[in-house]
Amino acid sequence: MFDCIILGGGPAGLAASVYLARLNRRVVLVDEGKSRASLIPRSYNHPAFPDGVAGQALLDRMHDQASRYGVEHVVARGDRLEPIDDGFRCTAAGRTFQGRAIICATGLVDVLPPWPDATELVRKGNLRLCPICDGYEINGAPVVVIGHSRRAMKEAAFLLSFTDDVTVATLGAELEGVSSADIKSPVRLSTARLAHHRPAPEDRIALEFMDGVAMEAVAVYSALGCRPRSLLARSLGAKLDEEGRILTDQHQRTNIQRFYAIGDVVTGLNQMGVAMAQGEIAAVTAHNDLAEAFGEP
Repeated sequence: MFDCIILGGGPAGLAASVYLARLNRRVVLVDEGKSRASLIPRSYNHPAFPDGVAGQALLDRMHDQASRYGVEHVVARGDRLEPIDDGFRCTAAGRTFQGRAIICATGLVDVLPPWPDATELVRKGNLRLCPICDGYEINGAPVVVIGHSRRAMKEAAFLLSFTDDVTVATLGAELEGVSSADIKSPVRLSTARLAHHRPAPEDRIALEFMDGVAMEAVAVYSALGCRPRSLLARSLGAKLDEEGRILTDQHQRTNIQRFYAIGDVVTGLNQMGVAMAQGEIAAVTAHNDLAEAFGEP
């Protein structure tokens, strides 16, 4: 019986594991190694890394830190969760674990353009996902936001903080819930289908549209939405918001006793620093809740 099972080994889950282990809790981290953070080519807005840090390098350092404190790491995806007396049972890759508490840090999956190389373009920095993270690096360059919803229009408007050359490209999809008032000047709208795309120097992409318009080197953001990985939480009865993110209180508690949620599966501000802070909060909350529930000193 572990004190806590942590589902997900991104910045949130790893931060929680370190804190719990340093509180002398027995912890198992169940993670299949597909953290969204691993795709970050280099982050320049993460505190204490003025020269930037690659997402995978940061994860490797956090894994090393967790292992030094005895956190057990199981490379697998959690397949099933169920309540048991005084805790939970988790099944992952044919193995079964029992824990008195669960911290869910399962993250989310970004919806990318339907390109065979889309994930690799994200990994190399050509296809961008977060203007909060790297809008500063655009430095006045032309930008294309791929999307057809109000979300895309809001992202385009946000990018005007970094450049005045912004186009929203629907790639032929119909606009959803967008009015003329949602398209902020000087943002342009392109509804043509895409003919070709290819990576370009300086983390840019060259685009050629079916209407003959060509853009040789633009910063491209995908604003097609995301899918929170909250099915396990849903199966346990956790309350979700309209997007499928897990609802928590300010201490990262869900509506289920000793079941906590942290990181991108919870918050709308998908930043590594936010995820880590939530992991730290959840770890201390779980430690205190366990002590109260089981009469520990």
